[in-house]
Amino acid sequence: MWRGKDVARLAGGTLLGDAEVQVRGCLLDSRRAQGGEIFFALPGERRDGHEFLAAAWQAGAALALADQARWGPDVKTWPARPSEIPPGKALVLVDSVPVALRTLAKAWRERIGAKVVAVTGSNGKTTTKDMVAAVLGRRYRVCKNLENHNNELGLPFTVLNAPPDTEILVLEMGMRGLGQIRALTEIARPDTGVITNIGTAHLELLGSREKIARAKWELVEALPKDGWAVLNAEDRPSAEKAKTDPHPARFYGLRGDWMKAEVSGTDLVAQGAMGTGFIAAWGGERAQVRLPLPGEHHVLDALAALAVGTIYGISLAEGARGLEGVELSRMRLEVRPGIEGSTLISDVYNANPASMQASLGILKERAGTSPTVAILGEMYELGEESKSGHNRVGRVAAALGLSSLITVGALAEDIAVGAREAGLDSDKVNICATREEAVEKAVHILKKLPAGAWVLVKGSRGMRMETVSGALQAGDFS
Repeated sequence: MWRGKDVARLAGGTLLGDAEVQVRGCLLDSRRAQGGEIFFALPGERRDGHEFLAAAWQAGAALALADQARWGPDVKTWPARPSEIPPGKALVLVDSVPVALRTLAKAWRERIGAKVVAVTGSNGKTTTKDMVAAVLGRRYRVCKNLENHNNELGLPFTVLNAPPDTEILVLEMGMRGLGQIRALTEIARPDTGVITNIGTAHLELLGSREKIARAKWELVEALPKDGWAVLNAEDRPSAEKAKTDPHPARFYGLRGDWMKAEVSGTDLVAQGAMGTGFIAAWGGERAQVRLPLPGEHHVLDALAALAVGTIYGISLAEGARGLEGVELSRMRLEVRPGIEGSTLISDVYNANPASMQASLGILKERAGTSPTVAILGEMYELGEESKSGHNRVGRVAAALGLSSLITVGALAEDIAVGAREAGLDSDKVNICATREEAVEKAVHILKKLPAGAWVLVKGSRGMRMETVSGALQAGDFS
């Protein structure tokens, strides 16, 4: 990768220690050192990375990058003097560690010269990112974000850890406000952009769907003139924005509600635990796809990935083979054995009304005639649509005829209201204030239901619903 003196020059910092030390990759957590990395001493919510310089070096990091203002004999940060830096190690002092992280990521992106496919959207961006990587991986050396490392720290972290022979970087981009995707594109410089949809997630933060559309469209605006935008033909805001945008666009979809779907899917067949089968079409080409995931919304994600593949010269048939082996990020539709002979669907990374309704559909599809229990937590950042969004989810739960519904948190009470209004028996609707209470209620319900029940656990990230699914898997709450 670089030598110590290269890092200091690129980051505009002061080098102490071994100027010739070789470095490769980066660390934000000193415990994950493999050997030879740059450790970025970032401030955290509970601890400051500057407290772990020694631990990072001892674990194998070659170079630490720290804040100039935090270093020196009068500051309680080790090392306090150049002589205290271990032999063969280096320390680079900068004005801002986060800025240096972004600067170095830009430099590495330039050095490796990989193409970049960026993915954003209100729903499905992490799964779509995983599928794009699976399709492109059939022909290219691909590197993607781990999990959902999609923000101003996670994205440059991903770029800096890309191997030097990477041919395509697939980067998920998250946002919580205007200008944030633009800032990420300045690091990544994407060649192709995918927008899965423009929905109501983050409505509370941005205030209107129009502003959400503007924020998401920053990705397309950052593309080169000949850079392709891959867009959902069923998403009206994307279709409207595309009409006045000069970039070439490739639309995908099942119905093509607002634009003609060039990459389309037909003949969907639910295959239970095996996932979903469908026929993909593009131009005169058709291919059978066996997607190892249930649900129509996952077929849309797969079509987005296949559309990207067509831009990079990958046939539908070859892309379909990639999708058969797709590896998803954690906390998304993880199927596990549950207590009392149940099967648990843990889909706990995040939630909004559209994704929660889709997960309820998957629960019912997977369960067939078996009993179904949904444990649904609050959905955040919906703004003035919070009440109606929760209410809609409850109505879907009622329409699916759940055996039992458990809501968690004050906002989620509107899910219960919607379910009751739509006809779900009141004795099947349970309102819980806390996760602990929800676990107790679920255990009680599962003891009464016949063995073989299916249980869905889902909620916004801040609800930490993984503790619920963990308890129902292990049999105790911790």
